[in-house]
Amino acid sequence: MNKPSIFIILFFTITNCLAQYHKTYNWNESPVIHELTMEEKNKASVGILKKHIVEYAESLFGNQLKIYETEHLITHVNNDEGIARHNTVYIPMYEVISVLDIKARTINSEGKVVVLNKDNIKEVENVEEYGDFKIFAIEGVEKNSEIEILYTVEKEYDMHGQQQLQDEYPIRTAEFVFITGETTSRIKAYHTEIPFESEVINNKLSKRLVLENIPAMLDEEYATPNANKVSVAYQCFPKEQNITQGMFWDNVVTNIGPQFFHKDTLDIVKTDIKNSIAETSNLSTFEKATIIDDYIKTNFTVVKNNNAELSNMDYILKNKSASAFGILKTYSHYLYNLGVEYEIVITANRFLKKFDPEFFNPNQLQEFLIYLPNEEKYISPDRIEYRVGEAPFNILGNYGVYVVKNFDYYFSQIVQSDPNFSRINRTVDILFDTDLSIVTLTQSQEYTGHWSATSRAVLNFYPEQSIKEYEDYLTGSGIEDKVIESYEASNTELLQMEYNKPFITNSVITSESLVEEAGDDFIFQIGKVIGTQSELYQETKRINPIEMQYPNQYDYTISISIPPGFTAEGLTELNIDKSYKSVKGNKLCKFESNYRIENQTIIITIQEFYKSNEYDLNRYEEFREVINAASDFNKTSILLKKIL
Repeated sequence: MNKPSIFIILFFTITNCLAQYHKTYNWNESPVIHELTMEEKNKASVGILKKHIVEYAESLFGNQLKIYETEHLITHVNNDEGIARHNTVYIPMYEVISVLDIKARTINSEGKVVVLNKDNIKEVENVEEYGDFKIFAIEGVEKNSEIEILYTVEKEYDMHGQQQLQDEYPIRTAEFVFITGETTSRIKAYHTEIPFESEVINNKLSKRLVLENIPAMLDEEYATPNANKVSVAYQCFPKEQNITQGMFWDNVVTNIGPQFFHKDTLDIVKTDIKNSIAETSNLSTFEKATIIDDYIKTNFTVVKNNNAELSNMDYILKNKSASAFGILKTYSHYLYNLGVEYEIVITANRFLKKFDPEFFNPNQLQEFLIYLPNEEKYISPDRIEYRVGEAPFNILGNYGVYVVKNFDYYFSQIVQSDPNFSRINRTVDILFDTDLSIVTLTQSQEYTGHWSATSRAVLNFYPEQSIKEYEDYLTGSGIEDKVIESYEASNTELLQMEYNKPFITNSVITSESLVEEAGDDFIFQIGKVIGTQSELYQETKRINPIEMQYPNQYDYTISISIPPGFTAEGLTELNIDKSYKSVKGNKLCKFESNYRIENQTIIITIQEFYKSNEYDLNRYEEFREVINAASDFNKTSILLKKIL
């Protein structure tokens, strides 16, 4: 080969190398502080720019792809809260091969610029179990100044990625640039209707998403704010590979299926069942599954570690210790041995991520369940407080991929088979002493569903002080001066062979603060008897869709013996009826309270329920009225008027 040819090839290689976008991207060398609107000045901080660039580039030799990620942030801080939120920078080092550049500076209101001293960048390992980071403090930051950060890292090749574009503070402009060239790529945005624009950057095919005036993601009640943030997910792989979404899912199932569905039983499992588990031949499928679930959760420990030995059955059965994946394998062997049909469910915590069957993202494959199709019930292998029943509330309502024994799969929403799974049935009998200075409440309560799971977990796993605090809650939250005269709980054991057996409490409490003298009369704060209630009186515009922790229902019967020589007034305030109806007229949630008088006894009935996990954001006012109705009842009082 002659010299000119070598020169041409070398020039072409260098040119390709220099074509990488991050090498030419830079901040403004003469920064100016941005003028804020009056509304922005009232915020702790405002994101002027949040820009993330992902560039896939072919290596100089071979077809291996490289990934370069650039983050460019400009943030205006207005007060101490804003400074505290932004004055320390964490750069995640997960899958990072090298840090190509890190720059940071502050610009104060007078235009003074302070540039980061790179000697102050520190390396920290395993920060709160999130991995390794480079960390540095922002120098020169003060009120009404701006912080600008720009860095680029080279990362290990991964065909999947995601990026969050919304934050806890408002952002003027958020931008995601996806540079892929001739590779095969796909990208999808969540929680925005703005489309990607196609363009060419440095002769490479690219897509760009630009969003203006993104509101702060608020931590609102009855919401999953972290899962609702505007974000993107993407895929990128060599152009000769035409991988479909179905192929991704097929690969997952092909890899995990053989580990969970067996052709024969391990001898050690047979022996363990024979020696440790009671006779099961005459039990129903639900009872067999319940015994297995309780046995494994009582005798095995789940370790937050992905060491290979924690997924090895010989090691697990010998040491009674397993990873989340390993404990799932353990369940599969025991269930298979006892002839219990099951499916494996892979999904995500809905408070962190909504599972998307149409766009494969390995980051949504974080939670495992076992589904018993003949029973329509779930096992939660790594949730010690749950026994065979419905899915945990942090998963309920999300979609998941269900893997079946022939290594096939299907997608389905994870729903409750029992619409009345979580209920509180409560009766309260109220008496006054002779001078009406002390109120006695005799209470009986039954808790089912997620409430009973929580209650049993507290009593079985929490320290004594926490148990006392929980008993205080169960006997009447919001009655600060109450004295617990007696308290007992039953059905407290974690192992319950009966589906959804209620957790029961009986108590007697007394209080002086519930009744107040008013001359010859007395004011009785009846509303406090139902305990502290949530309320939604905020005037700010709702950001998040409405999402309950789980469907639930409250049924209360409160009986008040009117003291001799007195009548009761103001009872009409106890009649409340607020509901949210479907388009067909069915009540999806409601708060309804009524009263009647029988033989000098006021009988109040309350029913409050939420039949669905999710409610239409456009009908937020109707939902809010139901929530606030319970809070309104909590504030009601009746007048015990002396008969003259």
